[in-house]
Amino acid sequence: MNKLKKLILTVMINQVIGLCRWMMNVTNRKVVGRMKEQIAKLMYVWIVNCFSLLSKRLPVKKRLVYLMSFPKNENGFLKNFMEQSPNIEVVLLYDENCKEEAKAFEKMGAKTYLLTSTIPFLKRAVNELMQAKVIVCDNYFPLLAGFYPKKKTTIIQLWHANGAIKRFGLEDPTAMKRSFLDRKRFKQVYKRFDEYIVGSEYMGKVFQKSYGATEKQIIPIGYPRSDVYFNEEDIESKRTHFYEIYPHLKNKKIILYAPTYRENSNAGYPLDIPLMFKELGNSYAVLMKKHPKSLEHIVVDGYKDFFYADLDDFKTEELMTVAECLITDYSSVPFDFTLLENAKKIIFYWYDQEDYEKQTGIQNGFIEYVPGEIVHTMEEVVSVIKSENDNEKMFNKFNQKWNTYNDGWAKYRLVNYIQKKISGSEARGVLK
Repeated sequence: MNKLKKLILTVMINQVIGLCRWMMNVTNRKVVGRMKEQIAKLMYVWIVNCFSLLSKRLPVKKRLVYLMSFPKNENGFLKNFMEQSPNIEVVLLYDENCKEEAKAFEKMGAKTYLLTSTIPFLKRAVNELMQAKVIVCDNYFPLLAGFYPKKKTTIIQLWHANGAIKRFGLEDPTAMKRSFLDRKRFKQVYKRFDEYIVGSEYMGKVFQKSYGATEKQIIPIGYPRSDVYFNEEDIESKRTHFYEIYPHLKNKKIILYAPTYRENSNAGYPLDIPLMFKELGNSYAVLMKKHPKSLEHIVVDGYKDFFYADLDDFKTEELMTVAECLITDYSSVPFDFTLLENAKKIIFYWYDQEDYEKQTGIQNGFIEYVPGEIVHTMEEVVSVIKSENDNEKMFNKFNQKWNTYNDGWAKYRLVNYIQKKISGSEARGVLK
């Protein structure tokens, strides 16, 4: 360890000692609790920083590292990349909910590591990251706050949604209420991203506002996860699979309820199933798909042939292929649903709009081009469902703004793009 590294480590240790001494003089338990939390976060960042410094001399290799927190978000991009780039090493750092994907990629030859906060993992992860030519992320990862990549490394944000209704990042009101150290750490992560893959200029502008990205960092080549909605054969296969399991729903009008993730979901879901059944009857069926990160179990007795909530075996993209109406709140699902031919209408059930605007916030201007009707009561929800009006014209206008570069070939363009960054040449047999 050279003098510079020793000096940095000494400064870090002294800062922690200073915080600990300050805590000894504080009697307020809440304050002490918050300080302990801040120290743990600081230590985490500093440990990653130290491992980054220790790994500086490691050579950059022909390596792609993928930080994965959302299952199926890459929609075949990584599989296609590995098939087309056998000479490029692939490493996957994944969250627990992506373990099935990790197993599949490991069988294909990728090195895989479960994301944890342990020191052995951080040491291994930083070593892998420091030698990567390209790093792809699908979310915000605290690990990046303390990571100092080499100039030859490019970190690409492949966000887990095609568009955004709610605010996040620098525009999130809740983030502004966090401590100074938390906000500083958030910005450190945002600064790590060199490029953003988007399907439209509008989503690029969202990242400029939310993450402080520049126009040059926005790469509008299409969003890989949208490709599936242009593959008619695949769509028909998903429909067939669904109706094989639920044949009695084939002649019904299907409504999909797909709400966004809420950290405090103790209040339950606001859908009034008895009212919907009373007003709509047996000609309809309601499918509910929870957010992938939601653990709450939904039980509504007495409506087994009308309301279906136990659908964990189906992905949202599969359920969308059989639905003609989507009910959601602030989820990004509408940005995908508008691409399907079977999609007729979207209902934005904003029953808590006033509170949500204050707590999380809605993207400026979204209401001007919303591809459906915004309602606030269950009576309005039912009324819109029963109306004969559909949102086809709204969908077309919306897609021109938000799905500009999504045409079914985005993952292939991304394969070419990253292949060229790593090896200087495009992948064989892939659309340019």
